[in-house]
Amino acid sequence: MRNYSVAMKFFKPIFLIGCFFLNSAAADQLDSRLIELFDKLYIAESKKEINTLTQDIWKIWDETNDPKIEAYYYRGLEAMRMGDFVMSIDLFTRVIEKNPDFAEGWNKRATVYYILGQFDKSMIDINKTLLLEPRHFGAMDGMGLIFIQLQQYDKAMKIYDQMLEIFPHSVDTLAKKKLMQEFISQSI
Repeated sequence: MRNYSVAMKFFKPIFLIGCFFLNSAAADQLDSRLIELFDKLYIAESKKEINTLTQDIWKIWDETNDPKIEAYYYRGLEAMRMGDFVMSIDLFTRVIEKNPDFAEGWNKRATVYYILGQFDKSMIDINKTLLLEPRHFGAMDGMGLIFIQLQQYDKAMKIYDQMLEIFPHSVDTLAKKKLMQEFISQSI
């Protein structure tokens, strides 16, 4: 149990910081700019370069390119920042209803469900996000956090392996995988 609380102290702040600050800017998962960014991310070795590239990817994922959903999406982000999670779920649901192919609408609602401890709903939205954008490392990380909450460390480790296929030199992801290996070895 001690290790579980250590993991939550390690992962929860990282997850929330990523959700609230890194992904609040500017097309979606089909944007052609993503190809080059993911290619660069795969070979990036420094933490600074990886962080810069992931922030650039988040900016693209956050672009709605759809005036019908833009207001709802950005109001949902603001509601999330303000802690009005019921409102943010409503707004992200409107985004999803108006554009079900916008992966980040699903991902943001998954994030709110995770914060509220509604892991089943979060997992449904994460799976939809990954169906639309299989490289969505943020959704993968959220799935890993749910597996940690459920003490399914072997499943979390598999998620971190998938993330390492996207950015094999990510020190943070390697550390998460190592922690899962420790949890698994202690539970044997």
